[in-house]
Amino acid sequence: STIGFFCLYFFNIYFKLYIIYNLYIVVTLPLMIITVILLAIDLGLPIFNQRRYREGLYKKSFLMFKFRTKLMNSDNLPRKERYTKLSGLIDNLKLNELPQLFNILFGQMSFVGPRPFIPGEKLPEGKISEKRYYVRPGLTNLAYVSNKDELTHKQKLLYDVEYYDHFGFKQDLFIFLKTPLCIIRRIKKF
Repeated sequence: STIGFFCLYFFNIYFKLYIIYNLYIVVTLPLMIITVILLAIDLGLPIFNQRRYREGLYKKSFLMFKFRTKLMNSDNLPRKERYTKLSGLIDNLKLNELPQLFNILFGQMSFVGPRPFIPGEKLPEGKISEKRYYVRPGLTNLAYVSNKDELTHKQKLLYDVEYYDHFGFKQDLFIFLKTPLCIIRRIKKF
């Protein structure tokens, strides 16, 4: 039957994606362990970011995993002074974001989508479009790959709306494939 065919087709796709995703975690696990060791030596404890709760799909709060790369109590310092050389490199390589693969596994995040807000975070004046909450937050996003070095919070929010308005596989693939190039560009500046 047609329904049976579609069920089998979607199960087949889901099963393949599940296998690929789990292989991705297995491959990156040694990299995560090395990153933890380096950060523990460089910055000490705690290893994980202290402000870990974020707003996700439909503003539902979730615990986002992320390695701490900033020095403790450094929020009021200029950006360059918040990091050691090693922790700054780890931040620029986005290795501190690798634990978010587990958030993806738990269905709280996606590879591509708007970056999640910290609940209660002071946001720019004006209306924030609810559209950004109709998709799962992601590891990478349209604002990150926009080729603009420093974006304001307001500009990032506009990119979130643009992402939602053009939501689809083609856009996600473009963002996903462009992200490594943006990481390389950031490393060169570092």
